[in-house]
Amino acid sequence: MPTHPLDLPEIVECIGHFLPLWTYELSESDNKLVTVFNPTTFHACMLVSKLWHQTLLPVLWADYDAEGMVRVPEKVLVRNSHHFRSFLLQTVADCKIFGCTRLVKATLHPKVGNLKRVRQMVQSNPGLKSLDYNGGACECPLEPDDFAQLPQLEDLSLSDCDIYSSGSLGRVLALLAGSLRKLTLGGFTGCWGDIDWYKAVSGQGQSIEESCNDGEFGDTPLLPLVEYLRVTGPPFGPDPTGLVRRCSNLARLDLTLSKDISESKSHHLTQRISNSISKHCPKLSSLALRGSLYRDQKEALIRACVATNSLSELVVVVPSVGQDTIDSIALHASALETLGILNTTNDDADLDLLFQLPRRCPRLKWFSVAAWSCTDTPGRTVLNALKRSSIERCHHLEILDVDIQGPSRDEMEENDVVLLAKLFKNGPLEGWYYHSEKSDIPGDEDDYEMSTSLVYDLFKAVEGLKFKRLRQLRWSGAMFTRSSSRASAKYDGVPFIYFY
Repeated sequence: MPTHPLDLPEIVECIGHFLPLWTYELSESDNKLVTVFNPTTFHACMLVSKLWHQTLLPVLWADYDAEGMVRVPEKVLVRNSHHFRSFLLQTVADCKIFGCTRLVKATLHPKVGNLKRVRQMVQSNPGLKSLDYNGGACECPLEPDDFAQLPQLEDLSLSDCDIYSSGSLGRVLALLAGSLRKLTLGGFTGCWGDIDWYKAVSGQGQSIEESCNDGEFGDTPLLPLVEYLRVTGPPFGPDPTGLVRRCSNLARLDLTLSKDISESKSHHLTQRISNSISKHCPKLSSLALRGSLYRDQKEALIRACVATNSLSELVVVVPSVGQDTIDSIALHASALETLGILNTTNDDADLDLLFQLPRRCPRLKWFSVAAWSCTDTPGRTVLNALKRSSIERCHHLEILDVDIQGPSRDEMEENDVVLLAKLFKNGPLEGWYYHSEKSDIPGDEDDYEMSTSLVYDLFKAVEGLKFKRLRQLRWSGAMFTRSSSRASAKYDGVPFIYFY
């Protein structure tokens, strides 16, 4: 049976692009831009013709946002809830619209009063392909048997809930082994105490090393289809070793590891993860390491990936970058296409050391670096380091993302500092367009300020480095793209493994 055009996400996305159904507003509570449903536009679309009404009605009601649709009358939402395909419920919103049965995607961060209805809604939507549940450290209303009714679930995210306890998590994952491709876990209550995790995924009371082929899942990998795994480790989440071991098809691994456990435990944990990666993840091509884990242990994890394949994507968050960090990353230099480094301390960063890496990566397309500069003019300091870097050897570089913070944001005299929106109000500068709505700025009145001379020097430096393919530049939060027209300026957002 041929696919109906309106069942194709690409078609629906194009329709939504040309119809201003959702608008941006500045939230009074947190001073951020939020998307708000625009009933006026919806009503106008429905009045065009009967054919428009019949065709667009299910498309325009496909996405439900409890917070963004707070102005829509409840009876209208209830009447059209059977059209919902995606469902977004945030903790700040109370919701009474749970009668939908055709969902393929649900993001549920409910209030306590909504827990029972959340479970009923999950049970009523066997076609779910994506489920994101964040319980806000509350009791999770979902039981393992509920997941048995979701045979098509491919993307599961569980956090801030108690589903970890009593082996429930292991049973949930076993039920989804035949469909799950993307898994995010973290923020479970009562996690630390390895015995619970071992019982959940590796057998009764045996260590993971002892029971890799035993226990509840036998000789079959726990999740043979999983390609993406994101885990927050102890003490805020489970030991990821057993999961890594059982994901033989794993391509992307994202770990948040803490040093809030003893150094000996964290060292042992790192060793187990490294062994599991090198032995059981032959397809791994992307690694993100976040959290406060000791730098040398993160370096060991990076080196462990060499035993499989060289990584094409790597993001690492470390207190400080040393030569050992550079050397560990450089082992993957020949294959790296995306590289992000976040230096988290307030020590003055060795910018020349940071910029060593990209010039050693001939295939690099995306380079992100965030660090601290103790100079009075951090922007000028990093610009000079960029000029010295010989980074022009990165002939394939398309995106450069530099975020250097310092004690002062004033780069020049007061009369040289300008709001970027005003500087670019008449069009591009040196072929670059400024995108305030795609920067880290909540509203026009809080638009980013930069030195005028620094902006021009930045564009001249980029031109001098001869980045022929560079199309996107993010400089301390300000976003610039290079295009012949602002409307067609392509913006990719941030990498899936960015620093958050």
